[in-house]
Amino acid sequence: MQEQNRQPDTTTRAETSPAPAPAAGFDFQHAALQQLEQLGDLILACRQDGQLLHANQAWLESLGYCASELGTLNIYPLLAEDSRAAFRTQCQRLQTGQAPQAIALVMHDRMGQALSMQACFFPLPGHGVQVVLRDLTAQKKQALWLSTLLDNMDDGIIAMDTDGLLTYMNQQAERILHWQLEELHGKNVHEHIHHHRADGAPLSVEDCPIYDAVRQKSTYHSSDEVFFRKDGSMVAVRVSNTPLLLEGQLVGSVTTFADVSAMRLREQEMRQATLAAEAAARAKSEFLATMSHEIRTPLNGVIGMIDLLMDTPLDAEQSDFARTIKMSADTLLSIINDILDFSKIEADGLEIETIDFSLRQLLEGTVDILANKAHGKGLTLASFATPEVPDSLQGDPTRLRQILLNLLSNAIKFTEQGMVLVSATVEGSDDNKQLRLCVKDTGIGLSEQARSRLFLPFSQADSSTTRKYGGTGLGLAICKRLAEAMGGSIGVESTLGQGSEFWISIPLHAIKGDSCLSAGPQLDQHLVLLAGDNACQQSLWHHYLDSWAIPHHCADSLASLLETLRRMDAAGSKPDVLLLVEPLPDATLEQAAQTLAVEGIPLVVCLQGQDNQRKTSLAQQGIAVLHKPMKQSALLDALTIQWAPGTIRLHTPEVSNSQTTQTASAQRHHHLLLAEDNPVNQRVAASMLHKLGYGVDVVSDGNEALAAIAQRHYDAILMDCQMPGMDGYAATRQLRRQESESAQGGHLPVIAMTANAMEGDRELCLAAGMDDYLAKPIEYARLKALLELWLPQQPAADSATASAANTPRGQVQGSLTVQRLTEFLGDDPAGIAEMLDIFRDSLQRWRERLRLDMRHGGQGLRQLAHELKGSAANVGADALASLAGQLHAAALDGKPDAIRHIAAQIETEMEDLLAFIAAYGKDD
Repeated sequence: MQEQNRQPDTTTRAETSPAPAPAAGFDFQHAALQQLEQLGDLILACRQDGQLLHANQAWLESLGYCASELGTLNIYPLLAEDSRAAFRTQCQRLQTGQAPQAIALVMHDRMGQALSMQACFFPLPGHGVQVVLRDLTAQKKQALWLSTLLDNMDDGIIAMDTDGLLTYMNQQAERILHWQLEELHGKNVHEHIHHHRADGAPLSVEDCPIYDAVRQKSTYHSSDEVFFRKDGSMVAVRVSNTPLLLEGQLVGSVTTFADVSAMRLREQEMRQATLAAEAAARAKSEFLATMSHEIRTPLNGVIGMIDLLMDTPLDAEQSDFARTIKMSADTLLSIINDILDFSKIEADGLEIETIDFSLRQLLEGTVDILANKAHGKGLTLASFATPEVPDSLQGDPTRLRQILLNLLSNAIKFTEQGMVLVSATVEGSDDNKQLRLCVKDTGIGLSEQARSRLFLPFSQADSSTTRKYGGTGLGLAICKRLAEAMGGSIGVESTLGQGSEFWISIPLHAIKGDSCLSAGPQLDQHLVLLAGDNACQQSLWHHYLDSWAIPHHCADSLASLLETLRRMDAAGSKPDVLLLVEPLPDATLEQAAQTLAVEGIPLVVCLQGQDNQRKTSLAQQGIAVLHKPMKQSALLDALTIQWAPGTIRLHTPEVSNSQTTQTASAQRHHHLLLAEDNPVNQRVAASMLHKLGYGVDVVSDGNEALAAIAQRHYDAILMDCQMPGMDGYAATRQLRRQESESAQGGHLPVIAMTANAMEGDRELCLAAGMDDYLAKPIEYARLKALLELWLPQQPAADSATASAANTPRGQVQGSLTVQRLTEFLGDDPAGIAEMLDIFRDSLQRWRERLRLDMRHGGQGLRQLAHELKGSAANVGADALASLAGQLHAAALDGKPDAIRHIAAQIETEMEDLLAFIAAYGKDD
């Protein structure tokens, strides 16, 4: 009976109400029966004992009988067992004069199929009964289907009328709420299952969002509701409520809901698991930091002492031993760095910077780093950029360099002969331009199987136990993560036995529309004759010259070159520049230069590797000398200088030996403080500083450092971060407080030293007030460069005065070295004076920009410092270039005190330079 009660009500109230009394007069009743028959109702007449007297055609067709069979049929056998008593009861009511009732009956047809009927009874003369039947079988089946469907749904369903009283509840709703339909039927739903909020606060009907949505005739969805079970316990539910509208009028609503308690529990478990994972990641990071410190501290001593040892007189065997130790230590450091980098990436500790940088300097600087490694294997290493590639970009140059170094190192490692080329191109549409960097080699190549696992961590192309090349298998996995972190991708194209081309593609963010290799006008009017190098690498020289649309001819030997010159001379023409690339098959460069001297054509030569003695000898003959690795900017500089004296170089010229000596002399006037607790590290760092020409005092902790600063003046401090007692962070914070409270002000540069090298260390150092960051093990070249950045390399005043009488006209020590201009302008006083006039005008503009930026918060200082540093270095204003580098670093780190201090020094240096330029040449 419960199942029957659950079915949605599909009958009318007339089914259970008394049937109306028959009207007097047979004619009226007969007319009514005819009308019912026209409506399709089934009509039969029978005696009190059930014997059929009459049945209309609709009844005969529905039950499958014919009219001739009526005399043999009795109604009671055709009725279901529980319907017989009901039928008999209604007949008896008619006999006793009582009003009959409409009842539901189940009647079987000829085939035994059950038919649901609604029956109304009327009396017949002579104790007979007239029965009008309406077939409800289809309606009952539909109700049963709907009931089955609703009771087997995963969501609970309740229906309410307009007063919020429950009219229906499916079985899933009963299971969730522990209420039965009979218990809640006709009761207020809100008062029984939705009376409080999730936080336990009472919820009135007026504030109930479900009821409010019903009143507004709108739907309501929520994943954060709670219902209450019969026992008062709370269950978290996801709710959806829909109003029932009949011709626009609200007649009720249907609410579906699901128990999300298990999902909430899983979410809580996931949050707890996430917290546990984050704690594990922190523990991992702390462990890596500790391990990094413990490994790097002794490694610092090994690498530092080997660097110093290799700079002392050693015999051949000792030098070989030292180089082996150095190579092993560098390899170990590389492995440690790979593991730390990968661990930082795995722990989501990787941060990508967005700063201004020069792509040309990045490419060529990266090639320079690996030049010796490539030269040692007899490989040609070169860089190339197409003309449309911009030079001034925004991004993370450190991470890009890390990727390129890894790809280039791999290319050199897996290439035994031929060349390695790094190139830059632009691809994509105007609104989605991508910078594509490629590293192409002529090495062993990769199989399809090797390519499929190439970028997986701890995986290598050569994974056998007798691997020839070694490595951790982390480098390319790190490159992939870095590329993706910069919004780009990485891939490889390779043929086994022929070589590979690795590429990285990242979004291009150009600062301005400059070219990576801006060339002067009318280059297409100059003819270049090229000779030398092998056929494969000669194609690269073609690419270089084609990128500037410079006409050129090629010869494969000196003899072929001379023959080409004779033909051109007979035709009345000759090249503007001869470009000779080592090796030539039939002569050395020196022999070729001697042979070609009579031609009177400017000459540019390229050496296989850096050889200062040969370079000096050739340069003294007026020859522009390059060396491999090949760089476009150096080639363009050499060509334009040879046919157009006075052209400004794209890159900063190399520092001569005399300038190096002068710098070392200047460094002797700087006195540094080294704060380091480890005796080995003390000795390594102090030895390096002495070798660089700096005076140095050594202390063991932060307290001793502050005491030493109070006793004498220092030009800079090298501060270890982790020391007993007061560490480097605390000591630097105390120093900055003392400087801010001092009437004299001032800012003493502090360079942090740490063996952790983990993500965030640099930020910790800068937050403590330190100015720069040096990771252990300390590299001699990095230490030298960092100190040159923070300490203007100027000789002391007495030294400058003493040497002033011996300084040639056109040179000034310290502020500006005019000899730098003569390197690319030649001995041309007028050209030098013109260049200085141009630099003077630029200085005046930069000075005004500096003052304007300082007044308006310094928003443009980074770009100004970047421009100033490059231009000052090009003309020999080394002190100004160094100060500009310091200003760039201070602006990058947001150090207002340091910015003001350095800006004042720059203004003073600018005034000195302007005064020097104004006086230049007036003594002639």
